[in-house]
Amino acid sequence: MRVQLAGEVLELLPERAVWWPAQESVVVADVHLGKDQVFRRSGVAIPSSVLDAELAALDRVIERTGCERLLILGDWVHAPPAGGESWPAVIAEWRRRHRQLTIALVLGNHDRDLAPWLLDWQIEWHEEPLEISGLKLFHEVDCDMPPAGLSGHLHPVAWLRSGREKLRFPVFARRAEHLVLPSFGRFTGGFDGLDQPDWTLYAAVGHRVVDLTSARGTPKAS
Repeated sequence: MRVQLAGEVLELLPERAVWWPAQESVVVADVHLGKDQVFRRSGVAIPSSVLDAELAALDRVIERTGCERLLILGDWVHAPPAGGESWPAVIAEWRRRHRQLTIALVLGNHDRDLAPWLLDWQIEWHEEPLEISGLKLFHEVDCDMPPAGLSGHLHPVAWLRSGREKLRFPVFARRAEHLVLPSFGRFTGGFDGLDQPDWTLYAAVGHRVVDLTSARGTPKAS
């Protein structure tokens, strides 16, 4: 599904990412790599395959779009690695497979004290929002007065109901010239507080993106 923000054409992908053709860039938010390891530190038996699945999902988006740049709107990881953990090396190997790719990260609240690993992963990082072609890239914004641009942080979701059945889907949420991306990471929670009349919601449903705003009548797929 294509939308325009401040004159820029963006394609909303069912993989919970945005393809920005004019910039040959993919935009994602809230990947939260290593979150499974954080749970295991606390003794929760989370499968180690979570990290591999998230990196494979990135692989598919990169291959599908042929992008030259990956823009991350914060929370690349869930927490800095602890001593002896192997998952940073898994990310480093993934990065080596994508040497041609430029990766830029707008630091999120989970990306503190990450500089040594970002250097190893060859990811440039920015403490302030990036501005590209008139659009600002944030991790978090004030949703009451969102500026023109894109952000993450909220992990927006919405509910679809059919009879007694109720399903939750990640959504892209738009207000005026601002777009909040869903969390790219699957191992995350969600926030349904943007399901309001002044927000337009686009749900990632299987292999489609569905306009839920019209679904306050009937969903419209693209």
